[in-house]
Amino acid sequence: MRVVLVFLALCLPVWSAALAQGSDVPTIDVQFEETETVPGQPLTLRLTVLVPTFMPEPPIWPDFESPNMLVRLPSKASTPTSKSIGGQTWAGISRRYQITPLVPGDFVLAESSVTVRYQSPQGDGVLETTLPVPEFRLNAVVPDGAEGLDPFVAAESLKLTQTVDGPTTELKAGDSFSRSVSAQIDGVTPMFLPSLLPEAALEGLRAYPETANVEETENRGVISGVRTETTVYVAEGAADGALPEITLSWYNLSTKKVEVASVPAVEVNASAPLAVSGGGDREARAFARRAGIVVLGFAIVLFACWIFAKPIAGVIAARRLAWRESEACAWKALKSALRAQDLSASQRAFDIWRRRCDRRAPDAEAAVEAAFLVLGQAQFGLTAVADGSGAWRTLTQEVRGLRRKLRYRRATNPKALAVLNPDAAREG
Repeated sequence: MRVVLVFLALCLPVWSAALAQGSDVPTIDVQFEETETVPGQPLTLRLTVLVPTFMPEPPIWPDFESPNMLVRLPSKASTPTSKSIGGQTWAGISRRYQITPLVPGDFVLAESSVTVRYQSPQGDGVLETTLPVPEFRLNAVVPDGAEGLDPFVAAESLKLTQTVDGPTTELKAGDSFSRSVSAQIDGVTPMFLPSLLPEAALEGLRAYPETANVEETENRGVISGVRTETTVYVAEGAADGALPEITLSWYNLSTKKVEVASVPAVEVNASAPLAVSGGGDREARAFARRAGIVVLGFAIVLFACWIFAKPIAGVIAARRLAWRESEACAWKALKSALRAQDLSASQRAFDIWRRRCDRRAPDAEAAVEAAFLVLGQAQFGLTAVADGSGAWRTLTQEVRGLRRKLRYRRATNPKALAVLNPDAAREG
């Protein structure tokens, strides 16, 4: 007996510590009360995570994505909560999901988990744990009497409205009007609504459908919305009939009955376009004349291009040859050689350019030759130049100075200005 008491005395602290530690482990509460619904109606799943201290960041929740099932988070899906556990207040977060089967049948939400990070109760850092979420099974059942609905639409209310913009009778070719049909639905998202307006149009009309406009709203967890479709019709020929009535059968969740929403047909009447006669229609003859003038003008342009092609090509070739033999072309080649600091190319280009100049400036030409000599001695002789780039700059400046002097002399040619100087004219 004494041995048992000693053993219990030794183990009691260990058990107390283990129990204390186990009471600090985060918990998860899963609520999924209803598991059966009709297609399109959501079921509510709620997950609540509690920790003994606080969470420095939100938990990592599962998404529950599954084929033929819409999983969405309503407004204010995550809310803070708290609970008293063991005399202490635990903090937590609750998340609400809306699970909506899209088609009839049985569905399974696979096992998942929630990852939680929370402050250690001992204050020695942040801990992380994974809380399991079990598997869920649910089924979507079509109510009795609604088996023939295709597509199946269940809602609290559904209403169709129609707007026609423009006259639909006594139309002429080219006239148009638009037809808009809106479906207001409550208790389910409007994405479950099918297409409202038919793609085919009445014979003699061309249909131009616009992109459907879908608006969804939510008020205290109740979803509603509007789907609007608009088609523009253009009269292209004779038409006499009506655009069909629009009907939509749906299941009323309040009355548990199948009801029908509809909008009336639209009467349409259009006359055929006037036939174009062979010789009496002024517009046709005017169009033919304009077309003939355009064709004739185009032919004249082609003929002129063919006649003047060779002379124009000769003029272009002559101008190109004159440019290649001009002083400006030689000066451009000389500048390129100087920028490349190619001594041989610069000397050849300078000789060509100087031959094409009609004037001479001996002093400036001597300065250029001296600059060429300095660079030649540095490159091919025994004399070294301390600053090669400086020598090239000197050569470039001398060449440009020579061109300025030659151009100035051409501008002040005495012969050209003799007529302005009476004395010079008499002397001439």
